[in-house]
Amino acid sequence: MTPNVAIITPYFQTPPEWMRQCHESVLAQTARVRHVLVCDGCEPYRGPFSGVHVVLPRNYADYGNTPRTIGAAVALQRGADVLAYLDADNWYLPDHIERLLAFAQQSDCEVASSGRVLYRLDGSRLGPCPHVDGERFVDTNCLLLRGRGLELATYWVVCPQDQAGRGDQFVWQVALTRGLHHAHSGAPTVAYRTRHAVHYRLAGEEPPPEAIERRDMSGTRYI
Repeated sequence: MTPNVAIITPYFQTPPEWMRQCHESVLAQTARVRHVLVCDGCEPYRGPFSGVHVVLPRNYADYGNTPRTIGAAVALQRGADVLAYLDADNWYLPDHIERLLAFAQQSDCEVASSGRVLYRLDGSRLGPCPHVDGERFVDTNCLLLRGRGLELATYWVVCPQDQAGRGDQFVWQVALTRGLHHAHSGAPTVAYRTRHAVHYRLAGEEPPPEAIERRDMSGTRYI
């Protein structure tokens, strides 16, 4: 039976051109997928869209963790049996889901992860990401959940507010603690538009003025 795959995208005040690129990358997938957009209490996206669009009445101010959980619940209620995530400022390569799903099936794993490529805020390529390794850290955009792995979909909403900005690290630790069978393909099929100053420095560049300094990011690893 062909899996019913849903891609969950929370967003808050994301530039329309970034939203469009994100959504078009989902529509371009070589696997059949459904896109679930979740508006986190801002002006809803008005561009061309095909999928499910959930508009929340207020902003939860938790880096998309609550909207991400709500979107997953909507997708599961509509019959999804595989979940993946894509933040609105990022995009997928066309074969991302097809390759990662095939890898998950071949590995018989409950949580599969891909690699990612870093991009500047203007959308130009910065370089490979040294952080996503399938053990110490997996970015939300690189995850695919199936079987018992679907239980992770509920954990973003229980992430403590003081850790909300590190929800991906929180959820990944839950996956490891609960002993979910995970496997990492490493295929760099996610395009990640980075705001993190450390990524620019690792690439030998001066970070842009709007770059974010993260005290929990150091050199070549996430802490």
